[in-house]
Amino acid sequence: MKKIFILFAAFVTLLTGLQAADLTGVKIYLNPGHGGYDGANDRNVETIPYALGDTLGFWESWSNLRKALALRNRLESAGATVYMSRTQNRDEDDRLLSEIAEEANANDVDAFLSIHSNALGSNAGTNYLLFLFHGYDADPTVPESKTQATAAWPFLFENNLTWWSNYTTTTNIRGDFSFYGNTSGLGVLRPLVVPGFLSEGSFHDYKPETHRLLNEAYRKLEADRFYKYFCNYFGADMPATGTIAGWVKGIDQRVNDTRYIYKAGTTDEWLPLNGAKVKLMNAAGDSLNSYTVDNNYNGVYAFFNLTPGTYKLRFSAFSHQIKDTTVTVTAANTTYARMMMYNPNLPLYKIVPPDYPNPVQAAGTIPMNHYSFQSLTQTNPDWLNGATVKKVLFRNEKLYVLTTEPKILIVSASTFQQIGEINLTGITGGTEILSDIQFTSNGHLLACNKVTLANPETGGNYFKVYSWETDGSIPLLYFQTQLQGNMPSAVVGETFAVTGAFWNSSVYASSVNSTDNSLKIVAYHVEDSMIVSSKYMTAPGLIGNTTADRLNFTISPDSTSYLIIDRASALPAEYSFDWNAADDSPVSLRKNFSEQNGYLLQPAATGNYYFRHARHLYMAAPNCNADATAVGVVLFDITAGLDQARKVSEFLPEGGLGTASSPCMAAAAKVTDYDIELIIVAEKEGAARFKTTSIPTPAVYASELKSTPIANGYRLTFTLNGNIQSGKITVLNGTTEIYTVPLGALSKGTQSVDLVTVDIPAGTYSWDVTVNGNAIDRPYKLSDNASALMQFNYPNGVAVDNNPASSYFGRIYVSESAGGALTARTTQDGVYILDAALTDITTQGATAYNGSVAWGATSSSSPMRLSVGDDGTVFVCDWSDAHPGVWMMNPASPTAAFKPVFEGLTKATSGLSSFNGVNIHGSISHCYSMGTGENRRLYTFDEDYINETATSPGNMLQYNIGTLAAPYQTAPLVVYNDAANGNLQQNGNSCIAPDSRGGWWISQYRATDAALIPSLIHVNTGGTVDYNSGLTPTFIENSYRAGMAVSYDGKLVAMGCNNEIKILGITYSGSGIPSLKLLYSIKPALGMNTTGLSFDRAGNVYAVSYTDKRLGVWSLPKIDNTFRTPAPLTQQIVVTSTGTNEIGKDSQSIRFFPNPVSASLTIQSANAPIETISIYELSGRLLIQTEGLGTEQHFKLNELSSGVYIIKIKTGKESFTGRIIRK
Repeated sequence: MKKIFILFAAFVTLLTGLQAADLTGVKIYLNPGHGGYDGANDRNVETIPYALGDTLGFWESWSNLRKALALRNRLESAGATVYMSRTQNRDEDDRLLSEIAEEANANDVDAFLSIHSNALGSNAGTNYLLFLFHGYDADPTVPESKTQATAAWPFLFENNLTWWSNYTTTTNIRGDFSFYGNTSGLGVLRPLVVPGFLSEGSFHDYKPETHRLLNEAYRKLEADRFYKYFCNYFGADMPATGTIAGWVKGIDQRVNDTRYIYKAGTTDEWLPLNGAKVKLMNAAGDSLNSYTVDNNYNGVYAFFNLTPGTYKLRFSAFSHQIKDTTVTVTAANTTYARMMMYNPNLPLYKIVPPDYPNPVQAAGTIPMNHYSFQSLTQTNPDWLNGATVKKVLFRNEKLYVLTTEPKILIVSASTFQQIGEINLTGITGGTEILSDIQFTSNGHLLACNKVTLANPETGGNYFKVYSWETDGSIPLLYFQTQLQGNMPSAVVGETFAVTGAFWNSSVYASSVNSTDNSLKIVAYHVEDSMIVSSKYMTAPGLIGNTTADRLNFTISPDSTSYLIIDRASALPAEYSFDWNAADDSPVSLRKNFSEQNGYLLQPAATGNYYFRHARHLYMAAPNCNADATAVGVVLFDITAGLDQARKVSEFLPEGGLGTASSPCMAAAAKVTDYDIELIIVAEKEGAARFKTTSIPTPAVYASELKSTPIANGYRLTFTLNGNIQSGKITVLNGTTEIYTVPLGALSKGTQSVDLVTVDIPAGTYSWDVTVNGNAIDRPYKLSDNASALMQFNYPNGVAVDNNPASSYFGRIYVSESAGGALTARTTQDGVYILDAALTDITTQGATAYNGSVAWGATSSSSPMRLSVGDDGTVFVCDWSDAHPGVWMMNPASPTAAFKPVFEGLTKATSGLSSFNGVNIHGSISHCYSMGTGENRRLYTFDEDYINETATSPGNMLQYNIGTLAAPYQTAPLVVYNDAANGNLQQNGNSCIAPDSRGGWWISQYRATDAALIPSLIHVNTGGTVDYNSGLTPTFIENSYRAGMAVSYDGKLVAMGCNNEIKILGITYSGSGIPSLKLLYSIKPALGMNTTGLSFDRAGNVYAVSYTDKRLGVWSLPKIDNTFRTPAPLTQQIVVTSTGTNEIGKDSQSIRFFPNPVSASLTIQSANAPIETISIYELSGRLLIQTEGLGTEQHFKLNELSSGVYIIKIKTGKESFTGRIIRK
């Protein structure tokens, strides 16, 4: 009996396992966000079909509800128990958020889902998915909430009917504490004790998405994706059926309506076809169903609950050609069929690309005065030594080589190995069936024949131009013509040039008189392979119709009607072709090639290549010996014109490619970001490729200038933040230069120079140091993440002393807010100091200067950020509620106690502190000081402060602290009143920076920039906001942790933007309104959270981030890398006595004679061998320096003109300076 029972139990278990698993027993709470048709809270967006206020239009409340109802139906059909916060869209359905959450808690649901869509307020191209759970990113209050959100992400991201602007390769699943930068989070998530999250399914104010959300099928598709997530998460069987979905749009048709702003270059650019019909058929073509697209400008259609298998779709729309397609449906999946339809009645609309496009580069890329290159490869492949080469073109990393056979070889431009060959099937006619090749601006390869044409032509001969769309295409006859310039007989097609695209081009061909070899240029304007107009002009003085002349036409980068004509017997010259002139008019010579400094190109060198870089025009030109041997390439800047070319590179390779005479040569160039690559190809010699070198270089400057008296003058010391190539020390009387000491190349770090004052008149002098470094072509990272000095656990602020009058000019201060263990050291709360060379100048090691302040041990905002005042005082602020305020650190005594600015106040739990009932300050996220002495002012950004006029927190304040003889206990002035400007500053984590014009820039932490709560604002002198970054939210995009700084000259603003530092150029209109332009993107930076930024006086950028836990330093592009640093007044040079110590009189051990001297000076040392002899001008410029040759030396002065000079003689025991006279 026991055996029978066991068998029965096993049978029941087997049957149970065969049954479908559904969602029985699973409890799910759905919260469709908002409720009612309340324009203030329910997100009504204007669309093309519906005005604002129309309940048929888009309302987030209605859209969320329709998604939730569709999802409820699917879940309940699978056995789930579903609770909903509302099932209608009335105002009374907009319930308290806490009430909704408590209802979910009371029913102990297994999953809570709040359905929303996102918005910026002004959206020109942002659309991404966002899931929020309660808590921090890495620490959800309910751990399963993050687990559920993570499981849901791939299902919701799988939406091929929309366009995602961000997070296409990573998830965007955030804790609401981390996302909003507070510890409150979302009201609907805050009370939850059950797992759940909020979904922002897309951006409903991105207008193409707004119109899609008007479509019921599109909303149902989102519900379908959530349903599959729940099945997968709770182990229920996935649907046995599938879905077909897509959209129908018109190719080459766009929506031209301000209510439909799309992101250019995406599928949202194309016109959704209202009323289009989609017919669903089985594999045999039998009709099963149909869908008529709505009239809401979305083009969306869908067929649900389809049995897996093969289906056919037929698309039809008014004035468009019918199109069919076949799709395969699989269980639990959506098959997407997006159809672009063609309107044959639509006029062709295509933009003609430029012949010489600007490369994709940072807007701030600058042209260098000289480029250094490194060799990438050099070789001599077989194809350069076999057939005779006629022409070489470069495009898309390939060389196209025309030979006399003829063939068009395809060669890799990186390895110089042949990788293919162009199909020449069907090409016939002419004395040379292929004579020249060119590319249209849109990338079609063209080739022409060379043919003799009579006038009239009776022999059936034609000038022909063929085209290839791709490397694998067969040739098509682009056009043929017998137009040859009205000569009895002419040879047409030795060379040609083309401007414009395949569908709209102008072709310029050579036509050489068969009798006298005179040249005409015949031009054909071609549209859709038809010549629609033509013109011919004479080229007086130019002849050439043989291969030996190597006549070559190239479109000038200056104009599509300018031709550069190059020949083996002459240098390149630019001519103007006038389409409005009469036939047979002469072309106008505009410019002959000439190099500004006299560099010579050999006429035998041909094959120049023209391109753009950094908004300049360049020519990569072959050069060679007069006999065409030793071919190489040289780069010229021709922005000022071909006749004012400027050589900006050396000849490469040094010595040329080879010793053979090259009958054909060509240069090419490629621009990638900041880099230029040069290519040189020479028949019988070889090929080579070069790339610009990139050497990290700072914007150099000297800092911490000091003067120390020594026996015969002063020892001048200073710190260099990088290696310099040259420089000088200048002694000044007012603005008059008295004496100069030249500096050679010096290394980064502290340097010292002895200034001998014997030749300087008595007096008190100022002095400065000017340094020169290499030009900087791109942003360079200068800091080393591995260095212990760059490592901080939770840094919030960085500031640089930018006042040369300060004894600590150039010092870098970093605030560490939550010290901890790192890979190379363990930090503490407080302040760290580095000099401009990034060394531990105060030898503090890992010990922070805490100023004896009880910084918040558990707060990551105590201390917060810091700044350096005009007098060198370091101001440190605290953003915590428990310990708000500002403290002052004396850089001369960093170990001393910091002086509090505020003291003796009554503090509320919020951090708001008052004196006798008058509010003084709150929690301060940033501060800035201006002025010195009694005129010193402290500016703060205050999270809590309010008064009778500044009625909401988030204000910028001014305290006239002066010398601060006693703690400050007076109400501040309000510089920026947030309430008066629309409550834009709602986060509290902000940075402030003066604009150098009396106004201010204010940032705040934002995960997404928006007009209502922008990442960056500008406040004018009247306290009014006149710039709001959120009005163009895709520009700055975000401002993670609010890091922001403005350069000393006010021309640049740096923003921390999610592992990117954006360097923005600032310009002002005539009325003072600022505008910004992205110049450089430093990416990757230091991870997501850039908390602090600063510029030094030379323009280098400093950033701190607690993501990478580092201080980072970058230089920015700079052509003239020169900086002059004046010494502080405390370091003046005082000369009390002067005179020339003539060696023969004052030195017993060293003597020289004769003096005055004509040609040879004898120098004798009695005590030690002579080490060096140096001759200087009276200005201090070094003229001659030589090593000593024992104790007596005869020193030739033939190179010197007559006059007075300084001689410096150094022995092993002493150094002596005197004056000599050269007769």
